[in-house]
Amino acid sequence: MCVLGALSSGAGACVSAEDAFVGARLERLCTQSIPICDTLAGCVLDDKSYVASSFPGGQRVIVRTDREVATVEVRLYLVTEEAPGTELSVQASAPDCGEVDQDRLADVDLFAAAGGDRTFTWTLDLPGRGDHLVELFSDMTADYLMTVDVLEE
Repeated sequence: MCVLGALSSGAGACVSAEDAFVGARLERLCTQSIPICDTLAGCVLDDKSYVASSFPGGQRVIVRTDREVATVEVRLYLVTEEAPGTELSVQASAPDCGEVDQDRLADVDLFAAAGGDRTFTWTLDLPGRGDHLVELFSDMTADYLMTVDVLEE
């Protein structure tokens, strides 16, 4: 799939949908074991990086904030779609692991829910300054790209 690139040079030049989704971000391999909230996260993810991974299963990342009240935008792009599954959840925990903000889709065709652009976007609250655990889980079979952005309040 080719999307006309606003930043590309030359007539008819284009970028893939995957490249358009990640932009100038660099891939994080997310293979570490960072202890947080009685579990392990694979990496620290920020607005300059993204993760490429596969479902079924989950992904745990750390998102850092330096404000007492913040919001994180979590975006997911489905690179491949093999089996739609019926459950997709994302949640973010406060640095003390007490408060959790969660969004969940259940009992739906997840590929249909992603729509034609194959993208999901969630906005979750991040109370407290520090490291927040962000977890993503699904029973679908698909390869995906994930990004996070901490938004101004």
